[in-house]
Amino acid sequence: MNAKSASRTRMVLFLIIAFGLTYLMGIPLYFGYASGADVNVFPLAQMMYPAAGVMLGYLVTRRADPDLPRGFFVLYLLITAVMVVSAIASVAAPQLPWLLISNFIVMGGSIAAWVGLALTKHPKRAAYGIGWRKGSTKGVVIGSLAFAGLYVLRIFVPAFLTGTQGEYLEYLATPVPYIMLVNVILNFFLSFLCFFGEEYGWRYYLQPHMQAKFGNRLGVVLLGVIWGLWHLPLNLFYYAPDTPLQSIAAQVGCCICYGVVMAWGYMKTGNIWVAVLMHFINNNLGLVFVPDLTFQNNVYTWPDVAFSLVFLGILHLPFFASKVFARRQPLPDADAPAGEEAAE
Repeated sequence: MNAKSASRTRMVLFLIIAFGLTYLMGIPLYFGYASGADVNVFPLAQMMYPAAGVMLGYLVTRRADPDLPRGFFVLYLLITAVMVVSAIASVAAPQLPWLLISNFIVMGGSIAAWVGLALTKHPKRAAYGIGWRKGSTKGVVIGSLAFAGLYVLRIFVPAFLTGTQGEYLEYLATPVPYIMLVNVILNFFLSFLCFFGEEYGWRYYLQPHMQAKFGNRLGVVLLGVIWGLWHLPLNLFYYAPDTPLQSIAAQVGCCICYGVVMAWGYMKTGNIWVAVLMHFINNNLGLVFVPDLTFQNNVYTWPDVAFSLVFLGILHLPFFASKVFARRQPLPDADAPAGEEAAE
Protein backbone atom coordinates (compact mmCIF):
# COMPACT_ATOMS: atom_id res chain seq x y z
CA MET A 1 0.00 0.00 0.00
CA ASN A 2 1.57 3.30 -1.07
CA ALA A 3 1.50 6.41 1.10
CA LYS A 4 -1.34 8.13 -0.78
CA SER A 5 -3.57 5.05 -0.71
CA ALA A 6 -2.82 4.46 2.97
CA SER A 7 -3.67 8.09 3.80
CA ARG A 8 -6.98 7.79 1.97
CA THR A 9 -7.77 4.52 3.78
CA ARG A 10 -7.08 6.14 7.14
CA MET A 11 -9.36 9.06 6.35
CA VAL A 12 -12.17 6.75 5.24
CA LEU A 13 -11.89 4.66 8.40
CA PHE A 14 -11.79 7.80 10.52
CA LEU A 15 -14.98 9.12 8.93
CA ILE A 16 -16.74 5.75 9.20
CA ILE A 17 -16.04 5.51 12.92
CA ALA A 18 -16.17 9.18 13.92
CA PHE A 19 -19.27 10.08 11.91
CA GLY A 20 -20.80 6.84 10.65
CA LEU A 21 -20.86 5.20 14.07
CA THR A 22 -21.98 8.44 15.73
CA TYR A 23 -24.97 8.87 13.44
CA LEU A 24 -25.79 5.16 13.51
CA MET A 25 -25.87 5.28 17.30
CA GLY A 26 -28.34 8.12 16.93
CA ILE A 27 -30.98 5.47 16.16
CA PRO A 28 -30.91 3.73 19.57
CA LEU A 29 -30.42 7.15 21.16
CA TYR A 30 -33.70 8.27 19.58
CA PHE A 31 -35.54 5.19 20.82
CA GLY A 32 -34.07 5.65 24.28
CA TYR A 33 -35.11 9.30 24.36
CA ALA A 34 -38.61 8.49 23.05
CA SER A 35 -39.12 5.74 25.66
CA GLY A 36 -37.83 7.82 28.55
CA ALA A 37 -34.77 5.64 29.17
CA ASP A 38 -31.62 7.07 30.75
CA VAL A 39 -29.45 7.85 27.72
CA ASN A 40 -26.54 9.46 29.56
CA VAL A 41 -24.18 6.73 28.37
CA PHE A 42 -24.43 7.89 24.74
CA PRO A 43 -22.47 11.17 25.03
CA LEU A 44 -19.73 9.43 27.02
CA ALA A 45 -19.41 6.71 24.40
CA GLN A 46 -19.55 9.19 21.52
CA MET A 47 -16.57 11.12 22.83
CA MET A 48 -14.40 8.08 22.24
CA TYR A 49 -15.25 7.53 18.56
CA PRO A 50 -12.91 10.10 16.88
CA ALA A 51 -9.75 8.64 18.41
CA ALA A 52 -11.02 5.13 17.73
CA GLY A 53 -11.26 6.01 14.03
CA VAL A 54 -7.72 7.34 13.97
CA MET A 55 -6.30 4.34 15.81
CA LEU A 56 -8.13 1.81 13.65
CA GLY A 57 -6.73 3.53 10.58
CA TYR A 58 -3.19 3.29 11.91
CA LEU A 59 -3.61 -0.35 12.91
CA VAL A 60 -4.90 -1.26 9.45
CA THR A 61 -2.36 0.67 7.38
CA ARG A 62 0.76 0.63 9.59
CA ARG A 63 0.97 -2.93 10.80
CA ALA A 64 4.70 -3.10 9.99
CA ASP A 65 5.65 0.14 11.75
CA PRO A 66 7.87 -0.76 14.75
CA ASP A 67 6.90 2.53 16.43
CA LEU A 68 3.16 1.80 16.32
CA PRO A 69 1.82 1.81 19.93
CA ARG A 70 -0.27 -1.24 19.13
CA GLY A 71 -1.02 -2.26 22.72
CA PHE A 72 -2.37 1.15 23.71
CA PHE A 73 -4.44 1.45 20.54
CA VAL A 74 -5.97 -2.02 20.95
CA LEU A 75 -6.78 -1.30 24.59
CA TYR A 76 -8.50 1.94 23.61
CA LEU A 77 -10.55 0.24 20.89
CA LEU A 78 -11.67 -2.48 23.31
CA ILE A 79 -12.83 0.11 25.86
CA THR A 80 -14.66 1.98 23.10
CA ALA A 81 -16.42 -1.22 22.04
CA VAL A 82 -17.53 -1.85 25.63
CA MET A 83 -18.93 1.69 25.81
CA VAL A 84 -20.86 1.18 22.56
CA VAL A 85 -22.40 -2.00 23.93
CA SER A 86 -23.25 -0.22 27.19
CA ALA A 87 -25.00 2.60 25.34
CA ILE A 88 -27.15 0.18 23.35
CA ALA A 89 -27.83 -1.90 26.45
CA SER A 90 -29.04 1.20 28.31
CA VAL A 91 -31.95 1.29 25.86
CA ALA A 92 -32.47 -2.47 25.59
CA ALA A 93 -32.37 -3.05 29.36
CA PRO A 94 -33.21 0.35 30.92
CA GLN A 95 -33.90 -1.15 34.35
CA LEU A 96 -30.15 -1.45 35.03
CA PRO A 97 -28.04 1.51 36.29
CA TRP A 98 -26.13 2.01 33.05
CA LEU A 99 -24.82 5.48 33.84
CA LEU A 100 -23.17 4.13 36.98
CA ILE A 101 -21.88 1.12 35.06
CA SER A 102 -20.47 3.33 32.27
CA ASN A 103 -18.79 5.61 34.80
CA PHE A 104 -17.00 2.61 36.25
CA ILE A 105 -16.02 1.56 32.71
CA VAL A 106 -14.60 5.01 32.02
CA MET A 107 -12.74 5.08 35.34
CA GLY A 108 -11.37 1.58 34.94
CA GLY A 109 -10.53 2.25 31.30
CA SER A 110 -8.75 5.50 32.17
CA ILE A 111 -6.64 3.80 34.82
CA ALA A 112 -5.79 0.99 32.39
CA ALA A 113 -4.94 3.56 29.72
CA TRP A 114 -2.56 5.41 32.06
CA VAL A 115 -0.82 2.11 32.71
CA GLY A 116 -0.78 1.41 28.97
CA LEU A 117 0.76 4.80 28.27
CA ALA A 118 3.40 4.25 30.96
CA LEU A 119 4.31 0.89 29.47
CA THR A 120 4.52 2.31 25.94
CA LYS A 121 8.09 3.27 25.11
CA HIS A 122 8.85 6.94 24.52
CA PRO A 123 9.65 6.64 20.77
CA LYS A 124 6.24 5.08 20.17
CA ARG A 125 4.43 7.74 22.17
CA ALA A 126 6.32 10.48 20.36
CA ALA A 127 5.78 9.00 16.88
CA TYR A 128 2.01 8.97 17.28
CA GLY A 129 1.47 12.08 19.36
CA ILE A 130 0.29 10.41 22.57
CA GLY A 131 3.26 11.42 24.71
CA TRP A 132 4.21 14.57 26.56
CA ARG A 133 6.23 16.73 24.21
CA LYS A 134 9.52 17.82 25.77
CA GLY A 135 9.73 21.53 26.49
CA SER A 136 5.96 22.08 26.24
CA THR A 137 5.08 22.14 29.94
CA LYS A 138 5.03 25.94 30.25
CA GLY A 139 2.88 26.28 27.16
CA VAL A 140 0.44 23.62 28.34
CA VAL A 141 0.07 25.31 31.74
CA ILE A 142 -0.43 28.75 30.20
CA GLY A 143 -2.88 27.42 27.61
CA SER A 144 -4.93 25.50 30.18
CA LEU A 145 -5.06 28.46 32.58
CA ALA A 146 -6.04 30.78 29.72
CA PHE A 147 -8.91 28.50 28.76
CA ALA A 148 -10.01 28.22 32.40
CA GLY A 149 -9.93 32.02 32.65
CA LEU A 150 -12.12 32.31 29.57
CA TYR A 151 -14.54 29.83 31.10
CA VAL A 152 -14.83 31.92 34.27
CA LEU A 153 -15.49 35.01 32.16
CA ARG A 154 -18.17 33.11 30.24
CA ILE A 155 -19.99 32.51 33.51
CA PHE A 156 -19.52 35.75 35.43
CA VAL A 157 -19.60 38.50 32.79
CA PRO A 158 -23.17 37.63 31.66
CA ALA A 159 -24.17 37.27 35.33
CA PHE A 160 -22.94 40.79 36.12
CA LEU A 161 -24.53 42.17 32.94
CA THR A 162 -27.91 40.73 33.93
CA GLY A 163 -27.59 41.48 37.63
CA THR A 164 -27.74 37.82 38.66
CA GLN A 165 -24.24 37.62 40.10
CA GLY A 166 -25.52 37.54 43.69
CA GLU A 167 -26.40 33.85 43.69
CA TYR A 168 -22.95 32.96 42.33
CA LEU A 169 -21.16 35.11 44.90
CA GLU A 170 -23.20 33.61 47.73
CA TYR A 171 -22.38 30.14 46.49
CA LEU A 172 -18.66 30.96 46.26
CA ALA A 173 -18.76 32.04 49.91
CA THR A 174 -19.45 28.42 50.91
CA PRO A 175 -16.86 25.60 50.98
CA VAL A 176 -18.79 23.57 48.40
CA PRO A 177 -17.21 24.97 45.20
CA TYR A 178 -13.69 24.48 46.54
CA ILE A 179 -14.42 20.88 47.48
CA MET A 180 -15.87 20.45 43.99
CA LEU A 181 -12.73 21.96 42.46
CA VAL A 182 -10.53 19.37 44.17
CA ASN A 183 -12.93 16.67 43.03
CA VAL A 184 -12.83 17.95 39.43
CA ILE A 185 -9.03 17.98 39.38
CA LEU A 186 -8.86 14.41 40.67
CA ASN A 187 -11.59 13.38 38.24
CA PHE A 188 -9.38 14.23 35.28
CA PHE A 189 -7.20 11.21 35.96
CA LEU A 190 -10.25 8.94 36.18
CA SER A 191 -12.03 10.21 33.08
CA PHE A 192 -9.37 11.57 30.71
CA LEU A 193 -10.01 8.84 28.15
CA CYS A 194 -13.20 10.47 26.85
CA PHE A 195 -11.56 13.88 26.36
CA PHE A 196 -8.49 12.32 24.82
CA GLY A 197 -10.91 10.46 22.55
CA GLU A 198 -12.18 13.65 20.97
CA GLU A 199 -8.96 15.63 20.85
CA TYR A 200 -6.82 12.87 19.35
CA GLY A 201 -9.35 12.81 16.52
CA TRP A 202 -10.09 16.51 16.04
CA ARG A 203 -6.90 18.33 16.96
CA TYR A 204 -4.19 15.71 16.40
CA TYR A 205 -5.53 14.04 13.27
CA LEU A 206 -8.06 16.22 11.47
CA GLN A 207 -6.74 19.72 12.24
CA PRO A 208 -3.48 19.31 10.27
CA HIS A 209 -5.49 17.94 7.32
CA MET A 210 -7.86 20.92 7.36
CA GLN A 211 -5.09 23.47 7.79
CA ALA A 212 -3.01 21.96 4.99
CA LYS A 213 -5.98 22.18 2.63
CA PHE A 214 -7.65 25.44 3.68
CA GLY A 215 -5.01 27.40 5.58
CA ASN A 216 -4.33 27.79 9.28
CA ARG A 217 -7.33 29.98 10.15
CA LEU A 218 -10.01 28.84 7.71
CA GLY A 219 -9.04 25.22 8.37
CA VAL A 220 -9.73 25.69 12.08
CA VAL A 221 -13.08 27.39 11.40
CA LEU A 222 -14.19 24.56 9.09
CA LEU A 223 -13.00 22.02 11.64
CA GLY A 224 -15.22 23.78 14.18
CA VAL A 225 -18.19 23.37 11.85
CA ILE A 226 -17.41 19.67 11.37
CA TRP A 227 -16.96 19.18 15.10
CA GLY A 228 -20.24 20.96 15.79
CA LEU A 229 -22.24 18.89 13.29
CA TRP A 230 -20.72 15.73 14.74
CA HIS A 231 -22.85 16.45 17.84
CA LEU A 232 -26.07 16.33 15.79
CA PRO A 233 -27.65 13.20 17.38
CA LEU A 234 -27.00 14.64 20.84
CA ASN A 235 -28.49 18.00 19.86
CA LEU A 236 -31.64 16.29 18.58
CA PHE A 237 -32.20 13.71 21.31
CA TYR A 238 -30.16 14.74 24.34
CA TYR A 239 -29.01 18.35 24.76
CA ALA A 240 -32.14 20.23 23.69
CA PRO A 241 -34.68 18.03 21.90
CA ASP A 242 -37.42 20.69 22.25
CA THR A 243 -35.32 23.37 20.52
CA PRO A 244 -33.08 21.36 18.14
CA LEU A 245 -32.33 24.10 15.58
CA GLN A 246 -31.22 26.53 18.26
CA SER A 247 -29.15 23.76 19.83
CA ILE A 248 -27.41 22.93 16.54
CA ALA A 249 -26.65 26.60 15.83
CA ALA A 250 -25.28 27.09 19.32
CA GLN A 251 -23.25 23.88 19.07
CA VAL A 252 -21.58 24.81 15.79
CA GLY A 253 -20.82 28.34 16.96
CA CYS A 254 -19.41 27.13 20.28
CA CYS A 255 -17.24 24.52 18.57
CA ILE A 256 -15.80 27.16 16.24
CA CYS A 257 -15.00 29.49 19.14
CA TYR A 258 -13.62 26.85 21.49
CA GLY A 259 -11.79 25.22 18.59
CA VAL A 260 -9.85 28.41 17.88
CA VAL A 261 -8.38 28.44 21.40
CA MET A 262 -7.76 24.69 21.39
CA ALA A 263 -6.02 24.97 18.01
CA TRP A 264 -3.96 27.88 19.36
CA GLY A 265 -2.85 25.80 22.34
CA TYR A 266 -2.04 22.79 20.21
CA MET A 267 -0.13 24.77 17.58
CA LYS A 268 1.77 26.65 20.28
CA THR A 269 2.91 23.53 22.13
CA GLY A 270 2.64 20.65 19.65
CA ASN A 271 1.26 18.73 22.64
CA ILE A 272 -2.16 17.12 22.29
CA TRP A 273 -2.55 17.09 26.05
CA VAL A 274 -3.15 20.84 26.16
CA ALA A 275 -6.27 20.32 24.01
CA VAL A 276 -7.31 17.37 26.19
CA LEU A 277 -7.01 19.54 29.31
CA MET A 278 -8.92 22.40 27.68
CA HIS A 279 -11.72 20.05 26.68
CA PHE A 280 -11.86 18.62 30.19
CA ILE A 281 -11.99 22.14 31.66
CA ASN A 282 -14.81 23.08 29.30
CA ASN A 283 -16.93 20.09 30.31
CA ASN A 284 -16.21 20.05 34.04
CA LEU A 285 -15.31 23.47 35.42
CA GLY A 286 -18.93 24.52 35.34
CA LEU A 287 -19.64 21.97 38.06
CA VAL A 288 -17.56 24.14 40.39
CA PHE A 289 -19.47 27.38 39.77
CA VAL A 290 -22.95 26.19 38.78
CA PRO A 291 -24.32 23.62 41.26
CA ASP A 292 -27.39 22.81 39.16
CA LEU A 293 -25.55 22.57 35.83
CA THR A 294 -27.20 20.15 33.42
CA PHE A 295 -26.42 19.16 29.84
CA GLN A 296 -29.65 17.30 29.12
CA ASN A 297 -33.09 18.55 28.02
CA ASN A 298 -32.20 22.23 27.91
CA VAL A 299 -34.31 24.82 26.11
CA TYR A 300 -32.63 27.54 24.02
CA THR A 301 -34.12 30.68 22.52
CA TRP A 302 -32.74 32.43 19.44
CA PRO A 303 -31.93 35.64 21.39
CA ASP A 304 -30.00 33.57 23.95
CA VAL A 305 -28.13 31.77 21.16
CA ALA A 306 -27.30 35.05 19.40
CA PHE A 307 -26.02 36.68 22.60
CA SER A 308 -24.02 33.61 23.54
CA LEU A 309 -22.30 33.33 20.17
CA VAL A 310 -21.47 37.04 19.97
CA PHE A 311 -20.06 36.93 23.49
CA LEU A 312 -18.07 33.75 22.82
CA GLY A 313 -16.74 35.25 19.60
CA ILE A 314 -15.52 38.33 21.45
CA LEU A 315 -13.73 36.15 24.01
CA HIS A 316 -12.24 33.48 21.74
CA LEU A 317 -11.77 34.70 18.18
CA PRO A 318 -9.02 37.25 19.07
CA PHE A 319 -6.73 34.24 19.51
CA PHE A 320 -6.64 34.15 15.70
CA ALA A 321 -4.32 37.16 15.98
CA SER A 322 -1.65 34.97 17.58
CA LYS A 323 1.49 34.58 15.53
CA VAL A 324 1.12 30.80 15.58
CA PHE A 325 -1.66 31.17 13.00
CA ALA A 326 0.63 33.22 10.75
CA ARG A 327 3.09 30.39 10.27
CA ARG A 328 3.57 29.33 6.70
CA GLN A 329 3.67 25.71 7.74
CA PRO A 330 1.09 24.33 10.19
CA LEU A 331 1.80 21.44 12.50
CA PRO A 332 3.31 18.32 10.92
CA ASP A 333 0.70 16.18 9.24
CA ALA A 334 -0.40 13.58 11.79
CA ASP A 335 -1.23 11.34 8.86
CA ALA A 336 2.48 11.05 8.03
CA PRO A 337 4.59 10.53 11.17
CA ALA A 338 8.23 9.54 10.94
CA GLY A 339 8.73 6.28 9.13
CA GLU A 340 5.72 6.65 6.84
CA GLU A 341 7.46 5.45 3.71
CA ALA A 342 9.17 2.55 5.45
CA ALA A 343 5.95 1.44 7.10
CA GLU A 344 4.06 1.35 3.84
